[in-house]
Amino acid sequence: MGDNRTSVTILLTEAISRKTLQNLRENGLIAVSCTRPTDHVTCQLKGRAQVIRPAHQCDRECSRNWHRDFLGEIAAVGVPAQLGEAWVTEPGLAVEIDVTEVFLQTPGPGAGERV
Repeated sequence: MGDNRTSVTILLTEAISRKTLQNLRENGLIAVSCTRPTDHVTCQLKGRAQVIRPAHQCDRECSRNWHRDFLGEIAAVGVPAQLGEAWVTEPGLAVEIDVTEVFLQTPGPGAGERV
């Protein structure tokens, strides 16, 4: 989350994101879903990509930390660690997004409501 709390930076693996990058360059619109597997807490962010750039060292460090934490999440719900360890996460691109809308997507009452 950006310092202004209205932006976020996501990291993409360039080799498998060609179509996404093409779409972002054409219209800039993006929706990102974020979920925590152990309790299904989920939100969706919508916005516009402002900058697409190579990932900086601090971005790669954040990505490695997230990846480690997410491996713990998926292992807790029974996904073999080898599957998560096989994900290709570098080289990465950083996409800086101005967030315009946030929606609760956790299953149950209130799912789909704007936050």
